[in-house]
Amino acid sequence: MVKRYDVIVAGAGPAGAAAGAVLAGRGLSVALVDRATHPRPKLCGGLLTAKSVDALARVFGLSLADLAARGGLFHESPQYLFLHQNRELLGGAAAEPFRFVDRPAFDALLAGVAVARGAELLCGRAVEACDAASGLVRLRGGEELSASFVIGADGANSVVRRALGPEGYDRAAWRRDLAAAIEVELPVGGGPGQFPRAVSVPELHVGGASVPRAGYGWVFPGPRGPKVGICGLRRSDQDFGAIMLRFLRLLGVPEPEGVALHGHPLPYGNALARPARGRLLLAGDAGGFVEPLFGEGIFYAMATGAHAASAVLGGLRSGEEACAVEYERLLARTVRPEFVWSNRLRWCLFWAMRHMGAGPIRGFVKSAPAALAEMVHGGRSFRLLRRKAWEWGEGVG
Repeated sequence: MVKRYDVIVAGAGPAGAAAGAVLAGRGLSVALVDRATHPRPKLCGGLLTAKSVDALARVFGLSLADLAARGGLFHESPQYLFLHQNRELLGGAAAEPFRFVDRPAFDALLAGVAVARGAELLCGRAVEACDAASGLVRLRGGEELSASFVIGADGANSVVRRALGPEGYDRAAWRRDLAAAIEVELPVGGGPGQFPRAVSVPELHVGGASVPRAGYGWVFPGPRGPKVGICGLRRSDQDFGAIMLRFLRLLGVPEPEGVALHGHPLPYGNALARPARGRLLLAGDAGGFVEPLFGEGIFYAMATGAHAASAVLGGLRSGEEACAVEYERLLARTVRPEFVWSNRLRWCLFWAMRHMGAGPIRGFVKSAPAALAEMVHGGRSFRLLRRKAWEWGEGVG
């Protein structure tokens, strides 16, 4: 027997939870399907920008006090550091602090909001197949669900994305623009595999042999010790494990060979041109919606999840074509311009660092540090640092 819903959301991370919260908040029957059970491990730096805090309030009705009490918020700092080969290029303070959450607790809180508004959370159910034309979703084990619309928010390794077909999803292009990311969380101390100092300020490491050529490294405060990671495109022949070990040695970690490395794929400049087909829309990492310079994903997951839900609200009234048109309109007004200009800036800086050393990145970060911090937080656009206000769709406060 096929169970029927208004909307099926595949994936209960920030993108899926945002879609589920908006749709269930409007009284629709929503199945929020995830192969894991919250709280579950998640590799992520856990950094929240000011625009993420605003999205949490608008989409989920959550305040910073809510995050501190139930959502894993453990640290904030307005300070930031840019470094090259572990030497400081620029240190400064942003007008808004950078905040850090523990992703298992954070994701569980967001999914809990969707459930509190009426979504049905189906944990431990892996999606096996999706039909974009009929809205039928088959789960592992043979269980079938159907809906008027399906939102795929099941991450970079999305199963639902396959339903777009070759006209909407070029697998070769997707693999080409997929980044490799490695992250570890280390205890502070002087022993093997321990980080040599406490970390209270987010650090971004660029350039040199200790980070990927088309990528960067980071050191962030973590709930159990500093989070250290690298990310970069896999287009060239690079041994990311070896690069990560060099990065750890550069940072002063003794005997890093004993550290267990954890990796995951990251969309890094491959946002899909056509993320909607038939009854299906893709959001978050499943649609490639990760900002391609700094790799910010949490905000764009929440934003595209909410945009997909807004489009579905209109689609339920006016049909599949109207749904796709509205989704693309919202993306074109908000996400796509940021990604276009972020991607241009990324390649300019990567090219310059490779051919000219640290000078270009030093000049870039020192040119207008306050404006650059605003760009990261969302007050200014990646397009020539122009002032920017985000546009939200139907159903978002």
